[in-house]
Amino acid sequence: ISALQTNNSSECQLGFNCCLTCGASLLQQHEGDKSLKKKEVNCKGCNRVKYCSEVCRKVDAEPQQLLHGGDDVDEGALGHSPVICSLLNLCNDDETAEDNLYNNTTTKHTTTTTKHTTIQKEEAAKYRVQTERESYPATLFNMLTDGPPWLIENLSRRLRYREEVRSPDAKVSSSGSSGSERKRRGKRDRQSSSQEETVSSSGLSRELVLHIVGASVDSELWGWDGTTTSYTHNEMLDAYAEASTNVLSYLKNFIDSIDSIRLVFVGPDCPKPRRGSGGGGDDDDDETSVCRLDKSIPGSKTMLHIETHCCNYGEDTTLPDPDAIIFFNPGLSCTDYDWSKALSAASSYESSTPFLITTNTEMEGFADIKCLVDGGYVDSMELPTYILETVDVETPSNNSRHNDEEEDDDVEQNKKFFLCENPYAGLRVRQSGTMANDLYVKSRWVMGGLFQRGGDVIKRKKRKTKMVDKSKKKRKESQGQEKGSDRKKRRKGGNPALI
Repeated sequence: ISALQTNNSSECQLGFNCCLTCGASLLQQHEGDKSLKKKEVNCKGCNRVKYCSEVCRKVDAEPQQLLHGGDDVDEGALGHSPVICSLLNLCNDDETAEDNLYNNTTTKHTTTTTKHTTIQKEEAAKYRVQTERESYPATLFNMLTDGPPWLIENLSRRLRYREEVRSPDAKVSSSGSSGSERKRRGKRDRQSSSQEETVSSSGLSRELVLHIVGASVDSELWGWDGTTTSYTHNEMLDAYAEASTNVLSYLKNFIDSIDSIRLVFVGPDCPKPRRGSGGGGDDDDDETSVCRLDKSIPGSKTMLHIETHCCNYGEDTTLPDPDAIIFFNPGLSCTDYDWSKALSAASSYESSTPFLITTNTEMEGFADIKCLVDGGYVDSMELPTYILETVDVETPSNNSRHNDEEEDDDVEQNKKFFLCENPYAGLRVRQSGTMANDLYVKSRWVMGGLFQRGGDVIKRKKRKTKMVDKSKKKRKESQGQEKGSDRKKRRKGGNPALI
């Protein structure tokens, strides 16, 4: 805190371009025609933290008490302790292992004495990186089934009541198409259809559509560049297909059969199809086409379709309506990003579209919830009381709440929102880009809820005053029309068309 107070620059990154202890700038200073660079001291253990002097480095290595004035207070800030230094040292191994996994290369060992130890470190680093990559499909599918019952019920509700065209050749937009626009086959065609054309026992095509918003090549897509010759595309496809078996078997309790699961990755960092790459569908020369991959889900007849759209969410109007929307570490509360358009598009489909949002820390999770509530994308009445109190949102008045504590508990349990630790998060520890001693795990926390129409909460408050004004106006108009009501009744009684 003292370091941040010393350096008020918005570009201050403690431990990178500023001293982690005192906040002094480590950037180059220009004096006339000469460029002078301040002396910096790096941690010799991890070489990932910078200080302005050896004194600041030693101060940061000593634990500092968070609370003063009591002899029984032993809680202290770790600073750059040996534990933090060891974890940061693992970040170096993980980054090397990540490059090797994405580029399909191996590290050359120069000496034979440390070869065995180096191989063990490389294997451990690869395992940590792999757990982080597998956390995306695991969280995506398992949290939908392991979450509260209302989550999977709303997910399956759209599948149970969705009516789509029988013929797979007919292309109809799922949003904005009326029943009169949908082509249906005749009775003779339905009776003579083959088993391949029959998509389910009820004759309705059912496809689970999941939107992954803000996806990128380096995270959710495992380094896939959009081509079928990529080294990682087979591993990524197998991981998502294997993880989807859990939600597929769970949904069979509600639905007879599911024909396909479509994962729609949307984001400006998604890959674009290359000419002749084979990953752009029927027309590889079309730069605006999407990258696609298909695979049969193990142990079923259901197909898994993966497609990427290199654009901001809400810009592409051809996306199919989602059954659920997932955000991996979006940073809704971060001022560097603007998620208003994406959240407005996500909350424009239906008032009960399920969503999952992961965050790196619990504090970041509460900040993202605050953004959702303030923007009117979720109903604050559906949030548990402890979350409302934490994010400083007005709770329901005591008059509207139940007096019975048991009834209050039932109401809390029936609320359709949750925030908890993600049991499917990876084991890789990462270094923050703003403070060198700050460590985090990607997608360590996860929240879930139901989107409502964008801005409904804000609009509802405005409508209340308008409704009161309209009711008063109607009351005055009705009172003024009471005098001529008998004359109007006699006039209507003589004309059958007005009755």
